[in-house]
Amino acid sequence: MLRFSPYSDLKQFQQRPYSVRYYDRYGMLLQITPVDEGHSMNRGLRRERHDEIPQQVKDVFIIAEDKRFYSHPGIDSLALLRALQQNITGGRRVSGASTITMQLARIISNNPHSNRRQGAGQKIAEMFNALRLETRFSKDEILEMYLNSLPFGFNTEGVTSAARTFFSSEISMLSGAQLFCLAVVPRRPSFYSPLDNPQNCLIAASFLQTKFADNKIMSKKWPLFIQIDERDFEFALESARRFQYPFELPHLIRLINSQVLSSGSQINEMFLSIDLALQRYLENTIAGNINLFYSSRVTNGSAIVIDNETGEILAWVGSADFFNEYDAGQIDGVLALNQPGSSMKPFLYAMALEKGFFPSDVIADVPMTFGEIEVYFPQNFNNRFNGPVLFRASLASSLNIPAVYLLYRLGVRNYTQHLLSLGFDSVEHSAHDAGLGLALGNSPVSLLELVRAFSVFPRDGIYIPLTWQMTDNSNHTESYRVYSADTARLICSLLSDSSARVLAFGSGRNFRTAFPAIFKTGTANQYQNIVALGATMKYSAGVWMGNFTGETVLDRTGSSIPAAIVRDTLNILHRAHSHADDFPVPQDWRVRQICAVSGMDPSHACISIINEYIHPDETRRVCTWHQIINGRIETIYPAEYQSWFTASLRQGSVDYSSRPLEIINPRSGFVYLSNRGIGINEIPVEVIGGDGSILHVTHNNTSFSVSRPFTFFLPFEMGVNILHVQNGYEEQTITFTVE
Repeated sequence: MLRFSPYSDLKQFQQRPYSVRYYDRYGMLLQITPVDEGHSMNRGLRRERHDEIPQQVKDVFIIAEDKRFYSHPGIDSLALLRALQQNITGGRRVSGASTITMQLARIISNNPHSNRRQGAGQKIAEMFNALRLETRFSKDEILEMYLNSLPFGFNTEGVTSAARTFFSSEISMLSGAQLFCLAVVPRRPSFYSPLDNPQNCLIAASFLQTKFADNKIMSKKWPLFIQIDERDFEFALESARRFQYPFELPHLIRLINSQVLSSGSQINEMFLSIDLALQRYLENTIAGNINLFYSSRVTNGSAIVIDNETGEILAWVGSADFFNEYDAGQIDGVLALNQPGSSMKPFLYAMALEKGFFPSDVIADVPMTFGEIEVYFPQNFNNRFNGPVLFRASLASSLNIPAVYLLYRLGVRNYTQHLLSLGFDSVEHSAHDAGLGLALGNSPVSLLELVRAFSVFPRDGIYIPLTWQMTDNSNHTESYRVYSADTARLICSLLSDSSARVLAFGSGRNFRTAFPAIFKTGTANQYQNIVALGATMKYSAGVWMGNFTGETVLDRTGSSIPAAIVRDTLNILHRAHSHADDFPVPQDWRVRQICAVSGMDPSHACISIINEYIHPDETRRVCTWHQIINGRIETIYPAEYQSWFTASLRQGSVDYSSRPLEIINPRSGFVYLSNRGIGINEIPVEVIGGDGSILHVTHNNTSFSVSRPFTFFLPFEMGVNILHVQNGYEEQTITFTVE
């Protein structure tokens, strides 16, 4: 009947969590987490099975607490009678008679220290529960639960946790004298602590050792314990050291532990994929650079490194200093959403390749306007225009205008869906507001999302989820293809091409490695966020630096700092673990010579020739931009380059008739706000193409003519404006509004 009686406290006790031990991939202890979020209780490090607890530990605690444990049914009648007699004789409570089973019943009822002032009703309930425990469990099971949950004070439960707390040791490594010292602590933890009151502990432990020696069974079983003398106890107390629990990877383990606790899983230990040596290197490097550039408002940094083959996370640095409350150190910069700037551009260019663009395509880096009601006028980071730029150089040199042009052609909605397929869940609700600015990384994403997506390129276009546990790379059930293998390989070719970066980054010292590697950097919000990504065939790494307060970084520190950290991290990984393989070449593409200016097949007039990947389906033409006129090589640019060409002195000319007549600016539907109050009262107009040299213009009721190049200004006229242009037989009409 007792066996099947309801016992809700027992059920809750059996379901309570234990501390989790986290190790790195090489078995280095990272953290021992508390049992509950926000509390510091270390419970048993892990729940030791009965056969895992050393026998001498069990015997010492049995003698200390309940020498007839294996012979009574949960209540020791002889001990009760002795205690009653002593209490009556002494006129007060001299001793109790709680057995190990009764103490366990008290712990289960969540009242482990109530024996000092226990009423008769509570004592009877405790005895009743002890009998119920004895009918449900074997003696060994009861002893296991007791030793795993015995409170030692100092936020410590269980003998394994206590061995670390007081002696910085595993329970199996304690000497006999240390074990006797440990066994007396639960009686009055602060009074008998070997750390705080070693003399009290020595007296009680010596008395327990004498009691142990007087037991014939124990003295025969453990003869060395009988030989322990005062010097052994003094040495044991001198060896008492409070264990310094490691606190590595605070951000990542906090994330993992919250998931473990919320899932209700009974996990005692977990081996993470983390490389602790790499983790500490990145922590120290980021902290050191934060100290160097703190005056520039670079107050925080984060980093993540992954294994491309397995998706294993090798390092996770959430901030420069977890305990720095002033700079919000407990915010996890790996998960925080920040504008990534140009570090997003590789995904846009990869999508463009998938949609029919070619590496030999030339994109005009000239003044462009986009939009309708909200006019978007992108500019490069150096406020310069580079004219015709090859697709390769546009990405490698991170030019803004070509990127916005590509997004305009591909469509914001299509690109948003593409980013979602890469795991950028954070853009789902912000991409619409970012609009074409999405090409320049104006939609906040996390560093985790960035590095995970960037690793798709050295993986031949395959997306795999990341994991913080060591895994077998042969079975990625959640993997899927995002890009064709050739597209991914082309992006690796573009991002590893040091010569293509010269336009914007010069020699690019921070990108120099002795092995093949790809890099991409980005800055956003006036340098508030500085990001660098890097990858080899084996590893991918990302570093963010800036601040969590939204302040502008001073002195234009740029992305060179995180880029150098990423580069050095890849150097360390390949020096320590493996060599770096070459990126594979695209299978369906062939390297051919092209004109470095037009991207066409070179003619005898082309003097700048480079190699580029050409697809068999690509329509090729011999370069028409370079011609020999009167014995001299002349460069003749298409009509769309007229504003760039006339902005400064350049060699060559513009073939104005190479394009149909088109009003480039303003676009139909533009809405302008009147700025007469601040002296801006004109609208710039640019028209390209057409066969004739004279453009006839009608603006509302006013007509006039302009000659090449067709650039001029219109006055602000409130309301709807109609602009009509005519050149020869070609004409165009647009409307725009001034409010």
